[in-house]
Amino acid sequence: MPRRKGLVKDMGDKRKVHGERRKESMERNLPGFFEAAASVDNVYAGVSFLLRFYGFYESLADGGRVLAEEPHEIWQTVCRTVKENFLEGFDGRRREEAVCTLMGLRRTVTDKMQVLTAYTDSFSLYEYMLNRVEPRFEENLCCPEDDAAAREILQYIFAEKDNLLVNIRIQQMLSQLPVRMSRGKFEELVRAGFEHYAGMDVSSVEEFVDRIESSAGLYEPAGMRQYFPELGEGLAAMREKDWKNMGEDDCKSTGEQFRELTKQLEEITDQYYSLMELVNPLCAWLLNYPYASAESAARMEVFFPLFRLICERALAGEYSVLSGQEAELVAGTEGILEEFGPKLTKLQSVLSGFDEETEKTVEALMLAKQYSCIKCSALLLGNSLFADLDRCREEKQADRDYLKKAADNLVEKLLAAFSGQQAVHNRAMTAAVLSQLPVFFNSHNEVMDYVRGSLAGCHEVAEKAAGIRMMRELMRA
Repeated sequence: MPRRKGLVKDMGDKRKVHGERRKESMERNLPGFFEAAASVDNVYAGVSFLLRFYGFYESLADGGRVLAEEPHEIWQTVCRTVKENFLEGFDGRRREEAVCTLMGLRRTVTDKMQVLTAYTDSFSLYEYMLNRVEPRFEENLCCPEDDAAAREILQYIFAEKDNLLVNIRIQQMLSQLPVRMSRGKFEELVRAGFEHYAGMDVSSVEEFVDRIESSAGLYEPAGMRQYFPELGEGLAAMREKDWKNMGEDDCKSTGEQFRELTKQLEEITDQYYSLMELVNPLCAWLLNYPYASAESAARMEVFFPLFRLICERALAGEYSVLSGQEAELVAGTEGILEEFGPKLTKLQSVLSGFDEETEKTVEALMLAKQYSCIKCSALLLGNSLFADLDRCREEKQADRDYLKKAADNLVEKLLAAFSGQQAVHNRAMTAAVLSQLPVFFNSHNEVMDYVRGSLAGCHEVAEKAAGIRMMRELMRA
């Protein structure tokens, strides 16, 4: 059939016209969209920050929180940033310096939180061990019959029809019941866990490996041996204990030492975590403030008297609970996040759909800086408090060769750790890893066999009683 050149030409002309119209539409609408996005971000970030800011100040004023040296310095920097950039008039250069300062604080807090998370994972293993040693010294220790305990646990696991909930309960069971498993079987299960990631992005596999290494207490971030030395010394002391032959007095003192260390860990972790909850929205507010509409700016200026009061008191080191009249300003935020949350979600959805052509138009309209601020704000106001703002890489699929190498490396690390640890530590690590693997049971019967085998194979009454006790606590939660 001969080609109809006229038709081809007409179609080409129509596509060209359509493309030109789309470009004209983008050029006409993008400035308005960016102002709308900045305005929504401005109010949402500002109010989110205000609520966190007020709550943090109140926790200091009522004595519920006492800051360590570095968290106190970060808190003071946050207060100065608010005072200098919102309460003393806008200055472009000062704003840029403040954003750089906040980004630096973000990196500092992230580094510290990575170390604190690693300590939390390691101490969790010793909590598992301590929970199974302490019952040895209980008078009249009573352990339920295996069959009765197994029925109770299985009834809990399968009480719901939701497969997701069933899997969560299976992972809870794996994390608490006595572990009696050969190294070969354990290695087989770890390797099988990688099969779920065939064809997925490499980043998903990396996250899986990180999760396993963290749960096993093998993750050692930069600064682990530099930051929080008292926690490092405490962890080393736990490692040196003779857990198999531990006597009652040593067990008691170890428990007291452990609880004091974990109390310190929880307190300092809470401080850094809460500070990140301040830094993120404050940074997003600063990024969008100069691009927001006058109406959006006015909605935030209503709260400036409260910001001023908190900043003045905090920077002067004077902490007193705000009076009823002063606190009334906080009540003015009611409903704002509920109003702007859906708007934020909608705008971020549009933003995520920007293609290469749209980004070229953004450049041509000299909106690149504003676009960058809005994209950064989407991460700062997202669900991940510690999102990597600089991460930008092309995703690759995980093929079989990649998965095998990743599995080999992980198994090698786990087995090397086993060879240098006490048996009870290995059991704690095995239980932690099993609870992070994709559920590997194919039927109800396999779950039943595992639960019954776990109880029947454990001949140490204290360990078995502890596992059942911990499961019952989870059931009651």
